[in-house]
Amino acid sequence: MDDWQRTAAALDGLAHVPRGVMAYMRAGHAAAYPPVFERAAGVEAFDASGRRYLDWVMGKGPLVFGHAREEIDRAAFDAARRGQLLPGLSPDYEAVATRLARLLPPMEATAFAKNGSDAVAIAIRLARVFTGRGWILSSGYHGWDERVSGGALEAEREAGVADFGYDLAALEGALHALDGRVAAVLVSPEPAFLDAAWLRDVARLARAADALLLVDEVRCGFRLAIGGAHDAFGVTPDLVCLSKGLTNGYPLAAVGGRADVMAASARTFVFGTYYGEAASLAAARVCLDLTEAERPQAALARVGAALSSAMDAAFERHGVHAHVLGPPSMPTFLFADPADEARFFDAAVQAGVLFFQDDAQCPSAAHTERHVEETVRALDPVLSALSRPDRPAVASLETRARYAARRGIRS
Repeated sequence: MDDWQRTAAALDGLAHVPRGVMAYMRAGHAAAYPPVFERAAGVEAFDASGRRYLDWVMGKGPLVFGHAREEIDRAAFDAARRGQLLPGLSPDYEAVATRLARLLPPMEATAFAKNGSDAVAIAIRLARVFTGRGWILSSGYHGWDERVSGGALEAEREAGVADFGYDLAALEGALHALDGRVAAVLVSPEPAFLDAAWLRDVARLARAADALLLVDEVRCGFRLAIGGAHDAFGVTPDLVCLSKGLTNGYPLAAVGGRADVMAASARTFVFGTYYGEAASLAAARVCLDLTEAERPQAALARVGAALSSAMDAAFERHGVHAHVLGPPSMPTFLFADPADEARFFDAAVQAGVLFFQDDAQCPSAAHTERHVEETVRALDPVLSALSRPDRPAVASLETRARYAARRGIRS
């Protein structure tokens, strides 16, 4: 039994929980991160002992409006009381699809699922059925499903998912080697490292090969812009995958795009028992109404910029070799020394601040500059303990390359 298992076994209610499904304990969180939380509201979360934390994780991004936004929760609860799994579609199915078509013109038709991995798997299936081709050229994280975890480029195989590592030259070479056999190019945008020009080049190469462009906006959607990076960068994909931010925390994902491509669903089988459950669709309807009315992306960018500026100033003030990278609504902390990174995130939890170690932080519309100030005050002793003004800083380009590699960027 390793240290994690001993810790889990000592906690009430976790002795029978397998380690492999404990995502919050495995993916991107410091060792001190509490495994059990009992409640949350706004930007505050409370663990099983009742201790309060200031939360910048926000469910790894979905909670654009903060924890427990009343209007969204009320809609979900009311829908569930009217019947959670109706014998046909909930009226909100069409209502949400219509709102997405209005907010995101590329999404002419939309199907719903439960998580981002589902949405990507559906998009791949539709692309293959529509084009009659088997290959998918991919870059980025698209969920845990092995169907989207491609290996090296192997042109001799009949079909599969191959990772081109965000390398445009590798993509161009693969499209040439697999001439006429590529159904789609699938990418998860990385706006901290790759800009609009990169995504436009991907679209150009895909279209020149008569392949579809699939953009996985699960991470960036409703955060970088309403539609995500393609929306912010002015690129029109054939299919878009959304999830985080669509419901403010309820389990729902969407794959939508060109009506003719989506119509390929009639020639295959895409189904999940809970894909049309009422509560999440009702939450999405109200969440999208609030998105149109309040445009929270501006608030995310504003408070994210304040957090980025304050953290950069704090790093410099304390002589910590770290800096903030990325768009304001998705700030990433980069540490020159990996050991400093581990100590920082662990000590931040102990200071009452929750950060996501392996990815961007996720400001919400419920955060304010007061929360930024509280965060920096809480972290002052943490950063003071990490101060090494006499140690030479590692070149920022080296640090950036190390973090880019974490995101699967080889170029």
